[in-house]
Amino acid sequence: MKKNTLKAFTLVEMLIVIVIIGILIAALLPRMSAAQWRARDVARKTALSQIQSAIVTYQGDKWLWPQQTSALNWMWIAYSDTSTGIAKDLINAWMSSIPNDPLKESTFKGLWNSSNVISGWQFGYLVTARNWTEKAWFVLMAKTEVEWWSNRVVCDSGTQDVAHWYLTSSTDISTIKLCGTLEKWTCSAENCQYEKEWELRYIVVY
Repeated sequence: MKKNTLKAFTLVEMLIVIVIIGILIAALLPRMSAAQWRARDVARKTALSQIQSAIVTYQGDKWLWPQQTSALNWMWIAYSDTSTGIAKDLINAWMSSIPNDPLKESTFKGLWNSSNVISGWQFGYLVTARNWTEKAWFVLMAKTEVEWWSNRVVCDSGTQDVAHWYLTSSTDISTIKLCGTLEKWTCSAENCQYEKEWELRYIVVY
């Protein structure tokens, strides 16, 4: 007569399986996080492209930049949302809504002189000069999370909650260096090196 025996995992075998699963999860989590960072940076790049197209169309039709009262008179630009400022000009004319950064429920800020700071993950917009021609060109900027989608470094001793531009309305954008590749090292904007992730930027120059 054969004796029935039930096969089961021993405690040691179960612990080994749990350890293996833990190792796999620990290995996969950084990859999943990196994929999310890249996806958000793609969304930022797409959003700036949409805003750029709207600004170009607006300027081509009206011969003015958003919130500019006349070609010879620059109007101060405040924080923008879906009902005021730059966003109102673009929405009334060309856009159904202003894209938000994936991490924050905010739109973008127009920058002028000493106000070249944006909070957190806002988009920034600045009209400036090119080849000594004033108020004829503009720059859009967003903070980025990975090197892959970044094309500029802003050496910043602040925190990740504030994004500095270090550009003003008198900056000639022909002098702005856009980086093809970046390196994590002691921050040097000229050499496309950054030290902290919050120093990464993506810029659209028009």
